[in-house]
Amino acid sequence: MLVVSADIGGGHDATGRALEERVHTLWPGSRVGWVDTLDAMGPGVGRGFRRTYVTNVGSTPWLYEFFWSSVWRHHWFAEASKWFTGVWAGRRLAPVVERFDPDLIVSTYPLGSAGLAWLRRRRGLGVPVGAWVSDFAPHPFWVYPELDLDVVVHPAALPVAAVAAPGSPLGVCAPPVLERFRPGDRADAARRCDLDPDRKPVVVACGSYGFGAVEEAIRALVDIGDAVQVVAVCGRNERLAARLMRLEAPPGRLVVRRWVDDMPTLLRAAHLLVTNAGGVTALEAWATGTPVVMYRPIAAHGAANAALMAAAGLAETANTPAALVAGVRSRLVGRHPPHPLAAPAQPCLPDLGLPAVAQARSPHDIRSPGDAHPPDPVRPAPGRPPVHRPASWPLRPQDAFFLHVQSATVAQQVGVVLELGPRSDGRPLTGGELAALLARRLPAITTLRRRLVDRGPWRRPGWVVDRYVDPAAHLDEVRVPPGDDGSAAVDRFWSQPLAADRPLWRILLVAGLPDGRTRVAAKLHHCLGDGLSVIGVLQRLLDPADVRPAGPGRPDPARSGRPRSALGDRAREAARWAGRTAGGLARLAVQGPAPATALNRPLRSPRRLLFTCTLPSADVLRAARACQAHASELMLALTAGALGQVHPAPVPARMRAMFAVTRDLRRRAPTQGNWTGAVTLDLPLGRVPPRTRVGAVRQSLRTALRSGEPEAAGLVMRAVGALPAPLHAAFARRVYTNRHLNVIVSYVPAPFQPQVLAGAPVRTATPVVALAQGVPVGVGVLRCGETFEVGVLLDESLADFGDRFVAALRTGLADLLAEVDGEPVTASPMDVADLRQAGAAPPGARRCS
Repeated sequence: MLVVSADIGGGHDATGRALEERVHTLWPGSRVGWVDTLDAMGPGVGRGFRRTYVTNVGSTPWLYEFFWSSVWRHHWFAEASKWFTGVWAGRRLAPVVERFDPDLIVSTYPLGSAGLAWLRRRRGLGVPVGAWVSDFAPHPFWVYPELDLDVVVHPAALPVAAVAAPGSPLGVCAPPVLERFRPGDRADAARRCDLDPDRKPVVVACGSYGFGAVEEAIRALVDIGDAVQVVAVCGRNERLAARLMRLEAPPGRLVVRRWVDDMPTLLRAAHLLVTNAGGVTALEAWATGTPVVMYRPIAAHGAANAALMAAAGLAETANTPAALVAGVRSRLVGRHPPHPLAAPAQPCLPDLGLPAVAQARSPHDIRSPGDAHPPDPVRPAPGRPPVHRPASWPLRPQDAFFLHVQSATVAQQVGVVLELGPRSDGRPLTGGELAALLARRLPAITTLRRRLVDRGPWRRPGWVVDRYVDPAAHLDEVRVPPGDDGSAAVDRFWSQPLAADRPLWRILLVAGLPDGRTRVAAKLHHCLGDGLSVIGVLQRLLDPADVRPAGPGRPDPARSGRPRSALGDRAREAARWAGRTAGGLARLAVQGPAPATALNRPLRSPRRLLFTCTLPSADVLRAARACQAHASELMLALTAGALGQVHPAPVPARMRAMFAVTRDLRRRAPTQGNWTGAVTLDLPLGRVPPRTRVGAVRQSLRTALRSGEPEAAGLVMRAVGALPAPLHAAFARRVYTNRHLNVIVSYVPAPFQPQVLAGAPVRTATPVVALAQGVPVGVGVLRCGETFEVGVLLDESLADFGDRFVAALRTGLADLLAEVDGEPVTASPMDVADLRQAGAAPPGARRCS
């Protein structure tokens, strides 16, 4: 889930934390990300908006009231304002949404909702989006017809929201506050807050900024007498706290607090809350069962909240010190009972009403937005209109690149082949069971509902997200005869291009294998994502192998809220990035063409052959540790050795490999998009000791990474994306060929843990990479539990190459382990010279011990 909030007052983030807590309770282990709308809108925007807000409310309330009234009175002004802020926020939120790739978006800030509505309207944002109104009284900036649900906190707010934005889908939920805000033992709470047990606490809290006539209210309350203890919560207003500390009040009558971390306990101890905005603080008091008095509400939204809460019987209002004192006396000192409607309806409190998902078994079973009315306790208003989705989301340049390089003989398809064991009842997985699983999960996997559309001859294509995708149109089932291992069916599957009139993915189920086994091959177009995207999509379809009932989850306090970095840290990181990128651009500029080899020739046919190899994880990791190398570096070295053994004569001294790298997995979308960078490095193919080859590859790869080549390649990809589509396509087709690379190698840095697919355990998962024009060999590596799985995709012209290459991989690992264990392998003088030509140290000067 992505929380779209803003740091302007504390209410928007507080509402987001409540929704985050609810998500963790419903689905333990869910990933929750935050974005500050104002920070996303540009440098200094947040600071400017906060300063403007504080100035308007504190110094020029008439101006704030004028804007508020104009939004209500003049429809054209409201629409123009919402359009302007929506375009601004929407354009800046788009890359954030792309990177995070959420299943669900919740907005707690009006400008964030405006940006999401613009993305829905103009770019076809396809995931469910809900806006939670943290004010009691909604206003036009809060409510948007384009979103799937606009949630208010009381039925009395429904007609106000309906007038604010006619035709909007509306719902009602319990106060969106943390679960800790609930009634409890008042005496125990007062003791924990170190309050006087012989006095009745009255909490005065006017938001994080401490706006309004706070001192006036406190002076009046302090004069009531010793029966009342006034607790002033000043929030971030240090000046207010200092003035109150200097206030001459009888001992014990006034307690001044700044920021209060344990607000639930303080409100539980209070006999009364005095506030002036009617935002989250009032909702927290309402959920706790503490009566609320609104004293001289602040302009605009504060006055609206007070009026609506009073009309609903949930608060009292007072506009003079005398009225405030009279109200407090009657409630606390007199004989009148507490307000009968002070506490909310508790049956609503456990479910905050995530749209259409509150009763789902898992996040992957979320219904598509608009498929049905949300379940209670979110109660939708009658007459919900259909959701409007007319537009397409343009492909990122990095994604459009792989669409441009596809040809009739070179399909850009990436994927995985799963080997499945029998289900728990001994039966093999069937196509019907897999189709049923897809039908349940597809509504929550936006990547598999993206369909390509043309946006004109000069513009990059775009995505639209289909509301419904028929699993049967993307699922093939083949039953092989006895003695057939299904390899031919899998080869045909990887040789066929994807249909462009539907979402660009397909699944093949191979049945009839012995011992109840099945094989499932899944592929998606490279413009949809890379290898990590394939694994991310697959994770949405799989279930943990060991399913245990989970109790109520709790959000990690360290992850609650929004991580922030200092401006200086961001500036230093930007400077480091600029330096690395400059170095990488220089490296790219001086790189020559790839070596000409007998393997690299134009691909004349779309037919492909897939070969697989399994290597024990223990052996691979032991060899990598002995060479002081990462497993990816070791696998690159094994690939180089295997290529040297099976390459037809004459064997070149080196071959250039393109190797995908990911700097930070946290900054990429898990299921869509090409977010990896790439480096090119020359692999030594000569006959040298295996450990020496590993050292050479390690040095070459780390030099490429330190040079900034991944950052530079990413910058070039984004820059050429600004060209008209025909020029972008011409550039892509020129550079992504054997002019610049000989072989493609991909190491997926995401260990694949044992899981089950529709009840069938996954035994192995083999990655499959796409080829390029003139590049007939693609090698993918994935760690799957106790093994490393290697997928080798070849052009049909190399039919006799695959088995020998796989055997050479195994032999290379065995030779390396033998050398590590003390059985040296020597190299000839010519091999050492070849190694020097490839940029590595000779055996006598090895850097890995």
